Amino acid sequence: MRTKVCLFHLFLMSIKTIKQGKLTWVNIDKVDDTVFAYLKDNYNFHHLDIEDLSTEQQTPKIDTYDDYLFIILQFPQWSAQSQSIVPHEIDMFVGENYLITIQNARSKELKNFFYRCMNNPKVKAEWMSGSSGYLLYAIIESLFHQTRPIMNKLGKDILFVEQTIFNDEQNSHIVKKLAVIRRNVLSFRRIIDPQKYLTATLSHTRKTFMEEHLSIYFDNVTDYLNKIWTISSTYQDTVSGLHVTVESLINQKTNKVIGALTVISVSLLPLTLLSGIYGMNIVGLPWAQNPKWVWAMFGIMAGIIVAIIMYMRQKKWI
Repeated sequence: MRTKVCLFHLFLMSIKTIKQGKLTWVNIDKVDDTVFAYLKDNYNFHHLDIEDLSTEQQTPKIDTYDDYLFIILQFPQWSAQSQSIVPHEIDMFVGENYLITIQNARSKELKNFFYRCMNNPKVKAEWMSGSSGYLLYAIIESLFHQTRPIMNKLGKDILFVEQTIFNDEQNSHIVKKLAVIRRNVLSFRRIIDPQKYLTATLSHTRKTFMEEHLSIYFDNVTDYLNKIWTISSTYQDTVSGLHVTVESLINQKTNKVIGALTVISVSLLPLTLLSGIYGMNIVGLPWAQNPKWVWAMFGIMAGIIVAIIMYMRQKKWI
């Protein structure tokens, strides 16, 4: 008896529903055997779609059947733990008078939307007074608009790195920060790209619950995705340009250091040669028996070297 009660509570925790008229929104935030049993007992979904629910990070797609659609969407989500943008998958079954949203990992955004719809009669009436197709649009549109904070963060990070680079602070920390931003921009674009074609497909899908007038709504989502795609493309170009700039500035600093070391090495060569010659036991070297003249010769050579270096600096050769 206790086992049945525990399963019943688990069922209540993972599967929640909202009803408005004939329309039902079922939100499942944990995939387990209880969920599979619920879907098989209450709906006639294809077994391949049920199998897809057990595997995370599926390729975004739309499977069209006579009486329902099976949709796999991915949304960009910020991971504070890894400081990166990761895809969050939401699987959806859309049919006449019902919408089922399924998450392998809980989404804070979708949870907030669900409880907002549950607790706010005005939002509930706005989202669920139409067909399941309109509810699908409302959820997708709201989730994609939650990418704005991610875009804003990417823009702020790029601006910070740009200012730091041109404040003459090219170090390993900035190079690493720039690499992280570059990875996040690419991740964002990799997630958004297939969603554009998916929403465009939805705008041309015709079912009894996907009325023709919904095309303009899904086109609006597609336009928004194209907009943030363009912004992310600008971010990508900016990051690539900053990467080239950092490499150029670091190479310039390295070349200066190598040039200075080369000048020092070449400058010491004549003195090293003289010290090597006079350090040998060779008879008949000029002024070998007169230390003052030897030191004077070293001094004259050093003066000539310093004069050459000063001339080269004046000409900006070094």
